[in-house]
Amino acid sequence: MVTSVVLWATLIVWAADGINYDGSKLTLNNDFTRTQCGTAYKSVMKEVSGLACSRTTAGYLWAHGDENTGDNKKIVAIQPDGTLGMTVKISGDPGRDDWEDIATGAYEGTNYVFLGAFGDNDLAYKDSYYIYYMEEPAITSGTKTVNVSYIRYGYPDNKAHNTETLMYDNVEHMFYIVDKVKDGVCTMYSLPFRTDYGTSTQTVTKITELGNGSKFNFLTGGDITPDGRWMAIKSKKYVLLWERQGTESMSQTVLRKPVQVAAYQEEEQGESIAWLNNGVFYTTSDSKNDTPIYQYTRQIAEDHTGMDQTKQDGTKNNKTIQDGLIVIERNGIEYSIDGRRLN
Repeated sequence: MVTSVVLWATLIVWAADGINYDGSKLTLNNDFTRTQCGTAYKSVMKEVSGLACSRTTAGYLWAHGDENTGDNKKIVAIQPDGTLGMTVKISGDPGRDDWEDIATGAYEGTNYVFLGAFGDNDLAYKDSYYIYYMEEPAITSGTKTVNVSYIRYGYPDNKAHNTETLMYDNVEHMFYIVDKVKDGVCTMYSLPFRTDYGTSTQTVTKITELGNGSKFNFLTGGDITPDGRWMAIKSKKYVLLWERQGTESMSQTVLRKPVQVAAYQEEEQGESIAWLNNGVFYTTSDSKNDTPIYQYTRQIAEDHTGMDQTKQDGTKNNKTIQDGLIVIERNGIEYSIDGRRLN
């Protein structure tokens, strides 16, 4: 167990101007404030490459590093202040190292943890990219070992890609993957989540170049809110937000220009982002020293009327009040107003 000192120092800092995206400056979103809530201790997890909020045990984050051999083949459950809850050792994997992102989500009534074993700095793997997945365990204490299943995939251009962003959309049951390029533009791809792919190699679908052809590179992490409304993608220098409109796919959402989170400040080797709900996300850094964990909190109430739209098949996303609680139903799944899954 790690003893930590919680730092609740709220920092409200606005960037001077938005970044260039598709030939123009992005609009700054001033809805969030930034708070240091803890520290990612290197004694717990060396080089934190990914964060994801637990959907099984409230109050915890899953974290992993990118050194994944021997005793380092693990993920850890930590609280936002950095306190260690549980260590999960990974077995049954195909031995692919360089894990770069982690996500959580639900499929057919089961909560899962997903790991992106797809880093490729030397562009050496071509079609040996993996998404590991396992049913999310309840977080207690100590250490346990879990066997993972996996999906192997390649890219439609049959080339190697270095990748650090894995997102899972609860609405479509779809992975969204963004590659990381040094001199060029990052591209988003999709792959449906299924548990029956077996060992055959899948091919992801190209969605779009981010920035619509402008140079837009070095993207290091992303996440989608539990109810599918917001997608966040980051580099170490900025966080970008896309808002889904009604029942459109995230492939349609990403074609619009995003907004930039004004409160975000550059983190050295900043690779991790995790949505708790529509109003809160966390970030931390993959660096050599103990690094802060930051919480970003939305300061204004959200209007959810855009989620009450009729689908083409005639079904609705219903918003109801149950025992005084506003409940939003999307595709048969119920969420609270702040994005927490209820069933």
